[in-house]
Amino acid sequence: MKHFITTCLLALIALYGINIKASEPDDDDDVETSHLINGQVAIFLDDDIQKNAGIETLTLKEIQYHPESIAYGKALSILPLLSTLNQYFSASAQQAGAKARFTQAKRNNSRLRTLHKDAAVSTRKLQNQQSQWQSDQAIYKEMAYQSQLIINTSKLEWGETLINWAIDKQVSPFGLLMKGQATLLKMTLPAGNQLPAEVSTINISPTGNRSVASIASLVSVLPQVDSFSQGLQYLFITTTPEIKAGMNFTAWIPQQKQAQPGFIIPESSLAWHLGVAFVFIQVDEEHFIHRNISHPIKVAEGYFISGQLSTQDELVVTGTQMLLSHEFKSQIPDEDDD
Repeated sequence: MKHFITTCLLALIALYGINIKASEPDDDDDVETSHLINGQVAIFLDDDIQKNAGIETLTLKEIQYHPESIAYGKALSILPLLSTLNQYFSASAQQAGAKARFTQAKRNNSRLRTLHKDAAVSTRKLQNQQSQWQSDQAIYKEMAYQSQLIINTSKLEWGETLINWAIDKQVSPFGLLMKGQATLLKMTLPAGNQLPAEVSTINISPTGNRSVASIASLVSVLPQVDSFSQGLQYLFITTTPEIKAGMNFTAWIPQQKQAQPGFIIPESSLAWHLGVAFVFIQVDEEHFIHRNISHPIKVAEGYFISGQLSTQDELVVTGTQMLLSHEFKSQIPDEDDD
């Protein structure tokens, strides 16, 4: 009998212990459940946990966005070009002098030929004049060759448009460069990319701030690619006083003329896993679901998303990584599950 009573007491103690253990709250129960919303597993976070995690949301507003790509470049000094131009103009002056002497020698040669027919001058004098004419002709051709060589070499380095501006006697944008009222820019694109055919202006900023970017106008594509990146190089000109030679700059290049509807979301709201991008949407006060995002476009303010979100969505902008962690945790089966 005494043994029976002892056995019953032990059984009651064991049962009471089990009930206590079963009634102890599991920390994860306050964090996540296997709730389904529209067939999708939702993460549950009560208000306290949301506050501790610093979760914040944003009501989305649709905008009209002109897609842009980003490139980089540097403002150039035109001093090397001016030095080359001095060589060209010096060679041109010598060429002009040689041409004048050659022209005069040609006239003299024609005149002596006529006189020689009439036996008014000797053959020797005519031969000397012919030699002088041929010598002046050779010098003129050499000067012309040197002048053209300087121009051709300059065009390979600076592009045909800029060199034509420089040697043009009429008013051209090159005058603004000479007066320091404009600055020459060289922009390099990634290898395999090229400037869209319809683009004639870009936005640039030496600080990388898109909101204060200024306008630069296309001059021409350069004949040579960048030796490091193997990308195409383009010359632009800007009259923005803040842009000085030697400055590096960020460039924003429009990719199409028509605006595209969509949303700009903060960079912190986008998460990545195994190459897939997604965001979290708050569906009610305590539940969150993730939504895959395809082709997010990096912009200065974050990412541009087209056609995958709506103005009804409450987008999580801080706490995305924490929600991602809880979603992964909810997919791990409990050790006690059979």
